[in-house]
Order: sequence, then structure tokens, then C-alpha cells
Amino acid sequence: MNADTLSVIFKVMGASLLIAIAIKYLAPFVEIEPTTFNVLLAVLSPTTILATVLLASLKNG
Repeated sequence: MNADTLSVIFKVMGASLLIAIAIKYLAPFVEIEPTTFNVLLAVLSPTTILATVLLASLKNG
């Protein structure tokens, strides 16, 4: 792994952390049903975003 890849990983992880914090504090005000799809979406979103960004950066680099 080079420095660019690590930089991208840390940026995406930081963005995922901010999204998770926003969801934590905004969730009481939003009515979202606890369905299996919604739980999977919440759990897998950061991983999917990270994988997509890393694949895009590998293609460009």
C-alpha cells in the first residue's frame, strides 16, 4: 500500500465516522422502520463506499 491509498482509506473512514455520528444523533427524529434491508444498508454502506473509492483510486493510479 502506498501513501495515496492510505490517505484515501483514512478520508473515507473519517467520512463514514461523520455519517455514523450524524445517524446516531438524527435517528430519533427520523422514522425508519427496523427492517432487515435498512439494517443491512446501515451496516454495509461504509464498507461499500470504501471499496468503491479504493477501486476507483486503483483504476486511476
